[in-house]
Amino acid sequence: MKKIIIILGIILALAAIAFGVYFAWKNAQTILTPPTDSTPSQNPGAITIPATPITSTTAPTAALKLTMLSDQPVFDYWIFSQENSVFYITQDGKFFKLKDNAEDEAITSEVILNIQAVKSTFDGKRVLIQYGDLNSPKFKIFNSETKVFEMLPGNIVAANFSPDAKQIAYLEKSSGNLMIKDLIGAKPKTTKIMTILQNDFNLQWIVPEKIILLPKPSAFYPSSAWVVDIKNKTITSLANEMSGLIIKWSADGKIGLEFSSQSQGRISRLNLIDNKGAVQANLDFMTLPEKCLILQPKIYCAIPQNIPPRTVLPDDYLKRAVYFNDVFYQIDISQNFFTEIPIGTESIIDAVNLKLIDNKLFFINRYDDKVYSLEL
Repeated sequence: MKKIIIILGIILALAAIAFGVYFAWKNAQTILTPPTDSTPSQNPGAITIPATPITSTTAPTAALKLTMLSDQPVFDYWIFSQENSVFYITQDGKFFKLKDNAEDEAITSEVILNIQAVKSTFDGKRVLIQYGDLNSPKFKIFNSETKVFEMLPGNIVAANFSPDAKQIAYLEKSSGNLMIKDLIGAKPKTTKIMTILQNDFNLQWIVPEKIILLPKPSAFYPSSAWVVDIKNKTITSLANEMSGLIIKWSADGKIGLEFSSQSQGRISRLNLIDNKGAVQANLDFMTLPEKCLILQPKIYCAIPQNIPPRTVLPDDYLKRAVYFNDVFYQIDISQNFFTEIPIGTESIIDAVNLKLIDNKLFFINRYDDKVYSLEL
């Protein structure tokens, strides 16, 4: 009898060890992806931050405070940090400032029709507005402090601010000249950097000496991104022949999220890259860069719970042929750590243009085009 008991004890001990090994192995697999069970991976086999797995935490049971801020649908918004104020432009081109417990304040009588794009400086003091005809757009700069507009030269197709907001770069349509104009000083000067034969680019000025030339994205044709060295006046490749190419950068320009697609948008990839285009990590979740805020060392992303199988990314999303139901995550890239940010079960959010200030995450909900904030 004793011998039987001893044998049974050994068997039970071995079973417990085997179960423990399996449980540890199972955890090691699941922590490689964010805990969104209903989100199908479009990048099978990818890992998150090679060499160190990402760990996830479960969300608190109580949702954080989600607040609708704007009185009306917006085209875009920005935060003027000097006043800690939120400004926005409506879809019919009117300018407003958010007011607590009051109607939003109209800040200028000027109306800008057919707005195509809005880009603000990091501090929100200046805002670049692209508007008018799609093939021959016009550009204005709005000063959030003085409420004054400044017209940029005509015949340009793309523009963007320098990281310190003291200059603006623009690409001329007819000549292909890449120009830099001073915004500060009594006698601002304009400098030619180089001539670019193709001018169907957007401009991203990520660090003082580097401007990125990025084509308009589509899953149906491959495109390349280029780096212009302002000081040496040279141009080098950043990304080659990638369909659906979108890149969004951190405020310091050191890292970016690079989206690309294959099979005409049916298979998508999301990489973390440095400012030389080198892949730092293959991210095993799928969202678009405009649904993320890239800080150091944290990234905040609105990740779709599922993406319909016939969706063509990024085209369908950009032309509003598809909407998502997002879950928010905070990703600490230094600690390889995912944390879900709860928004409540009754809230349906498709978030773009994320910004963070005073521990509040701001975004536009594409379902109603209003500005929201989420307390963290």
